Amino acid sequence: MSDGVLRFSVTERALHWAFASGYLLLLASGLPLMVPALRGWIRGYSPLIGEMTTLEPGDGPWLRRFPRWLVATAVERARLDRAVGRFNAGQKINAIFTLLTASLLLITGIALWPFGADGLWRGAHRWLTVLVLIPIAGHIFLAAVHPSTRHALTGMLDGRVDREWAATHHPRWEPK
Repeated sequence: MSDGVLRFSVTERALHWAFASGYLLLLASGLPLMVPALRGWIRGYSPLIGEMTTLEPGDGPWLRRFPRWLVATAVERARLDRAVGRFNAGQKINAIFTLLTASLLLITGIALWPFGADGLWRGAHRWLTVLVLIPIAGHIFLAAVHPSTRHALTGMLDGRVDREWAATHHPRWEPK
């Protein structure tokens, strides 16, 4: 047997496996959405996409009051949140925005391969990237810094939030 030759560098292999792992994870996580028999894979499965993308009549007023909500006292914030279900209007708008911009980033990113790094596709991709940084910064601020919502970060870390916090911020939501 002859000596092998280097075909892929460490960086190329790492990029391949990072992409492949992420792709397979996304594929596996989406299978229960397409195949009802697999929904048992997801403990406590609920149709999250529908909940996140369905705007309700109370969402408009909540969005208009959001700047005041950011600086409100706990009592005032609870009053402003009285019509909020599992997700507030800001979370819904963020989810819709994220789905839309992720799709557009994917389309423009794929278009960069055959059309190169200059021109319309590159400009669109660049501006979309800048555009998504704004809500990402706001999301991180609300999750890690803002005193009223910082406690919700545990929900993304271990899946649970304090029952009293949920009752205050999402009073129409009835956790199971």
